[in-house]
Amino acid sequence: MTNESDSTKTKTLLGYELSPRQDALVNYLLPSVSACLLYKFIVAADIGVIFRHYKDEDPIWASLTLSMMYLPVLGSFMIIISDIDYWPDADEGMTRENAKWFFRQTIEHLFFPCWNMWRYAERIFWSIEAVRSTEAEDISKAIAQASAPRIIELYVFLQAYLHSLPQVLLQTYILIRHNSSIAKESKDAQIFSIVLNLAKVAMTTTYYQRFKAQKLTGSQYPWLKRNKLLRSGQTSRAPTVILRNSQSRSVVQANRNSNISRYYNVEPAVLTARRRSSDIYLEPESRNDASSPNTAELQINEPGTSGTQIITVTSRNEPDFNIKRIVQVKGLQEDDMAGKLIAFAWWFTFLLGRILAISIFAYFYMKACVWSMVGHVAVVVAILVYDVKTDNIKREKAIFFLFIGLVYVFCIIEFKIRFKKAYFIYYGFFILVFLENLAMCLIWFNLQIDYLENDYWFRYVFFITIACGLLSFSAMVFYLTVTKPKSVSIPVAVVD
Repeated sequence: MTNESDSTKTKTLLGYELSPRQDALVNYLLPSVSACLLYKFIVAADIGVIFRHYKDEDPIWASLTLSMMYLPVLGSFMIIISDIDYWPDADEGMTRENAKWFFRQTIEHLFFPCWNMWRYAERIFWSIEAVRSTEAEDISKAIAQASAPRIIELYVFLQAYLHSLPQVLLQTYILIRHNSSIAKESKDAQIFSIVLNLAKVAMTTTYYQRFKAQKLTGSQYPWLKRNKLLRSGQTSRAPTVILRNSQSRSVVQANRNSNISRYYNVEPAVLTARRRSSDIYLEPESRNDASSPNTAELQINEPGTSGTQIITVTSRNEPDFNIKRIVQVKGLQEDDMAGKLIAFAWWFTFLLGRILAISIFAYFYMKACVWSMVGHVAVVVAILVYDVKTDNIKREKAIFFLFIGLVYVFCIIEFKIRFKKAYFIYYGFFILVFLENLAMCLIWFNLQIDYLENDYWFRYVFFITIACGLLSFSAMVFYLTVTKPKSVSIPVAVVD
């Protein structure tokens, strides 16, 4: 199987193949413009909410709203500065290049709205160039520029879960708790901010809901560590792997430290000598007989990556060592635009119902709500630790699991971990959350509704929460059965 880059993959929409220009328009230009407009509206709405809080003489709410806008910036800055793979001269101390890089990152994070808008401008510019171009090669180059990794993308990811999600919770809590004392203009600004930030969370969740499975087929983190790839390409020593079947054996030399996995279809050479064997094993390059008349060599070089050699050699009678076997790992192709729209509707209604259920329950039973969420995090993280594709849970991943556990209170993403049973995880997560929402709503509806003066608003929230659950379930089933991208089998060598 040939794993192509994003700029050369054939894209489809509802099963229909798109031309390169249509692909640039549908999958790059429209999403870039939409994301740019959404970001501008979110910043404007949050600034408006801050202004209204100060005008209503609520400096605490205004300060909290402002601080949440800087949470993803601080998180991004701490992650980047503390990760040595981002530094240009990681092994040489505080050199001139490192000092310049640190100063640049500090300025960019300090003025993060301008930095983010610059990235959106880049994406829109190159997307327009791709749409305007007529040659397939020019379109491919423009798309490669538009989708090139940038450090700012880490902030864009963290913005959904460290800015937008807390902002939605805070403004919803303020509206419920202090509804009678808030001016109408402030309510309008808060509702506008809630809807926009909720859309941001739904959009990010749509992109990362099966990202780890899609990463197997070529998708990469938008904040890819270029310096790490460059250093690994210069210093790493590639191992040699021999693939054998009944007709031939192939020697595959690959870069072990490369973050981008590439697979090639190799047609076996037709040889007169045959050997009954189907296993895979490691063998030093020194054992390859370069003078053999039946030896054919093919050199494949990818621009920007380390070289890959595929050598076909004749069978020998030497003993086999380090026996390995091939297993087929299923990956997912990237969603088309129709699938992304359905998934967005699924997550938007799901998140709306979840946030309303938690906020109203916290209004009546704050302590019980906190404990129920702690229990939810513990259950979900325990299931994920058991289900992930590795048994090696490193100590430095503890903070990551804490972060992902808090995200899983509201939604679920396949980020940095891979699900063994994806359907079980998604259906199980939805059933768990739906039952939690229903239980929380039924408790306060049966025990508190008769004692409320403005019971109409709470009745309305109750039915909206139930309706959101049903709508999100319908959208999820439609996505998983109709618009979900196809699975792709990826061959992976495993040591026995």
